[in-house]
Amino acid sequence: MKTFLLKIFTPYGKYYDRYVEEIVVTTDQFVLGILPGHAPLVAKVKVSKLVIVTSNNHDIYAIGEGLLNVNKDGVILLVDSIESKREIDIERAKRAKENATNSLNNRYNIDVEKVEKALARALNRIAVYEDE
Repeated sequence: MKTFLLKIFTPYGKYYDRYVEEIVVTTDQFVLGILPGHAPLVAKVKVSKLVIVTSNNHDIYAIGEGLLNVNKDGVILLVDSIESKREIDIERAKRAKENATNSLNNRYNIDVEKVEKALARALNRIAVYEDE
């Protein structure tokens, strides 16, 4: 099967640099399946699940916001965070969800946008962790 080079970077450096068969990622407008030979594209990535398919694996990650660049050389994904299912601290994610939900319910002297983003990240981590 054909492959393409996927590079993933976070603020902490390079996270992933391997050849893959396919990725599935959510942008502001679409859920995209990227295969070898995909048309060039630049898109904003949402907090979501990232699926990476290789010849022997189907790996799932929780990713934060970022940018996707598809070009003739492969795919570059710049995200503010990424965690594989095994890296997710589920208890911490559940506490973050509870804290964000409580803050939104009380809405007293909070940055609503910041809290909503924290809630989205927590819900994404929980969903990825619980994904079969």
